[in-house]
Amino acid sequence: MRRWMFASAIAVVAAAALVGCVNQPSPFDGKQATEDRLPDAVAQYAEGADLATSRYQGRVGAWDLYLLRGEEPYGVCIAYTDGTPEHAGSGCSGGTWVRVPLSDGSEFEANLNGFLDTPRKGEVQVSAWLRKIQRGEER
Repeated sequence: MRRWMFASAIAVVAAAALVGCVNQPSPFDGKQATEDRLPDAVAQYAEGADLATSRYQGRVGAWDLYLLRGEEPYGVCIAYTDGTPEHAGSGCSGGTWVRVPLSDGSEFEANLNGFLDTPRKGEVQVSAWLRKIQRGEER
């Protein structure tokens, strides 16, 4: 009887842990709002990204930043623009995170699982899933 009760308790704890994993928020939750849509200047450079999934994350300096789901084989993409086609682009990765260096020396990192740590000195938390990091920093 004790074994059965112990096994049942373990099963309940494991199920609760799994529910927590499944219900984590995502930048792609909810409907795409008007401000989430990529401007044409960026959309033309978002190769490998599913444009219908774009979500605006915020502005850092001159850069407007978006996250997108990738089209196979990509998992996630960052798109960026300063409002001009000359300074717009994107980068994609096959996993749940991606880094993109920009022409002005900025570097951004997206993590669809969210960040477990707090931003380091000089970093900027743009959203729960996007951060400006120190260029070339290893994690």
